[in-house]
Amino acid sequence: MSDLIWCGPCGYADNNKKAEKWCTVCEEGLCADCEKVHKSIKTTRNHRLISTEDYRQIENISVNLNCKDHDKRFELYCKTHDVAVCLGCVPSHHMTCSDVIPLDKAAANAKQSTALADLEDTLTLTIQNLEQIIADRDSAAKKLEDQKKTIQNTINATRTRILDKLADLEQKLLHELDLKHNGCKSEESKLLTRLKKSKRDLSCLREHTSQLKSFASDIQLFLGTRQINQSVFREVESVKERIMSVQNYEMKFILDPSITALMNESDQFGKLSVKTTTTDLPFKEAKVDQAQIELRMPDTKDINNVRLQFKYRFEVKKYDLPMWLSGCAILPSGNLLIADYLARGVLMEYSEDGKLVRNIPCSDEPFDLTVIDNDRIAVTYGDIQNMEILNIKNIKVERKVKFEKDCYGISYQDNKLFISIVSDIVITDIMGKVLKTFNTNCGFYLTTTKDRIYFTRKSSVISISMTGETIWERTEKSSGDLQDITVDDHENVFVTDMKSDALIVIQHDGQFSRNLLTNTDGLYNPYVLHYNKDKKKLLVCNEAELAFLYNIVEC
Repeated sequence: MSDLIWCGPCGYADNNKKAEKWCTVCEEGLCADCEKVHKSIKTTRNHRLISTEDYRQIENISVNLNCKDHDKRFELYCKTHDVAVCLGCVPSHHMTCSDVIPLDKAAANAKQSTALADLEDTLTLTIQNLEQIIADRDSAAKKLEDQKKTIQNTINATRTRILDKLADLEQKLLHELDLKHNGCKSEESKLLTRLKKSKRDLSCLREHTSQLKSFASDIQLFLGTRQINQSVFREVESVKERIMSVQNYEMKFILDPSITALMNESDQFGKLSVKTTTTDLPFKEAKVDQAQIELRMPDTKDINNVRLQFKYRFEVKKYDLPMWLSGCAILPSGNLLIADYLARGVLMEYSEDGKLVRNIPCSDEPFDLTVIDNDRIAVTYGDIQNMEILNIKNIKVERKVKFEKDCYGISYQDNKLFISIVSDIVITDIMGKVLKTFNTNCGFYLTTTKDRIYFTRKSSVISISMTGETIWERTEKSSGDLQDITVDDHENVFVTDMKSDALIVIQHDGQFSRNLLTNTDGLYNPYVLHYNKDKKKLLVCNEAELAFLYNIVEC
């Protein structure tokens, strides 16, 4: 019933009747009876009436019919100044104008006017111009993306070549180590064998001496003593000869200076440069008469432009214990990583369509994770106070860092790691060296952009600078249990709300928010999420069992 248009005169008399016509001059609806009266009165019989269906077509198009200076209806038109005026404007601004005429006379045949035709031509041509410009910029953006991929491939290929070269040098060095070690060990073994033989021979001679002493005659003992003594003398001389100038071997290793220089002196992989050139895009001008057109590009940062396009929903594999899906990430390959803090010490890798690819073993029960590059991730382990750099390609722990407090949420940005450690945010380099610590009283989770850190605290989301100053803080009054957090390309913030079973998006300036998903979309205790900027995909996981994958669409 709220969509109905009511008759204005009847409504004034407290009698609601459905309107069938709309007076464009009086700007109110008319029922059939009031329409007849409207046409019968001299002052209104020439008013233009249209059907209510036609009025619906222009209902939301704003055309100002009143003077902003005098708050009176426009009734006249000044040809000299090319403006519509009210009766109050004439004495103050148009007394000397000789060509002030009634507005309805000026507007006669407006549909056939040159101004309207010019306006339509201008709009058509301008839209064509914009379509060409947009196509040009789309092409430029694609070219820029291709350049980025080429540079990425070059960097990855160079890294692979360096790693392959290091692996080859390592194998050669280990082979040489084996040869030298075996040579030294062989010489030591030869000497030990001879000395052990001498020991056995002398022990045997001692036994013979003891037996002769106990059981032989005096003549046998006399002769035997001299003969054994000669054998002992020869063996002692042989031992003394062998132990003269015995070689001691000490194995050492010195890194090649070029390798040392690479580690100590090189602080960058290479240099990036951006060459800027200016181009003038063609724009065909059209004649603009009695109309000025202001073009506004849509603000893609407005959260009302953010839409989710559902892709997949799948069940996460459950082990013997209850589930606590405490961390997730989208890999550069598009596969999904999910951490179950109560399961066995593994990270679960899924394909985009929800098929389990493999389990990646970890040192303990993983709490949260962040992607560093194609092969490496950083993992926190909650209350065992560890953070590890894990190579998921060869399943090796490249670095392990021990902290004094429990490690929870983690994010990677510009070769730095940002870790939620109890109520502090700790920033480290990739080697684990602590660079900064902010006492923020933050919750479990945080995320980062190039110049900001975002974290949750009960019902609030806080944005701070890289030096720790608060930029904005927004409190969701309907919630007291905000959990994981991620940020899109325009710094709009996505956060899970366990209390209301919702996924909330907060505008980049912290001024506005709205629910993107609720329990009607399958959310039940939503806990962790991750946005991949390259693939424009959002992964959302309930605390248990279900995970959802969406495309982020801007409209």
